[in-house]
Amino acid sequence: MSVADVLDRQDGVYWVVKDANSVFLWVNQNFADLVGMTKEELIGHQDSRAEHVAHDKMVMASGKPLLNFHETIAVPTLDGGMVNVDIVTQKGLLRALGSETIIGITVCFSLKDPING
Repeated sequence: MSVADVLDRQDGVYWVVKDANSVFLWVNQNFADLVGMTKEELIGHQDSRAEHVAHDKMVMASGKPLLNFHETIAVPTLDGGMVNVDIVTQKGLLRALGSETIIGITVCFSLKDPING
């Protein structure tokens, strides 16, 4: 089992890796399912959530991770609408291999109030 397999199979944990322009480099299956898209639809496209992108830029500019940050994410509902859900986010810095150069951001979050099911 690869690390990606493990990250895809974590219950209730959502993972995202973005470049310095908030373009999705990798997402786990949980995240894709939560936002109602496939991994293929997400990877290579810029995050359109302005507030999340602003937080990404803030973290990269500061050079410090953002931990236990409470925010919301809009997710699709079964009736075709959207609803904001509360999440608790950890944003870390993605650095170039063998360098201190910041090349992106890692995001790990969970729902503040997990859905039972």
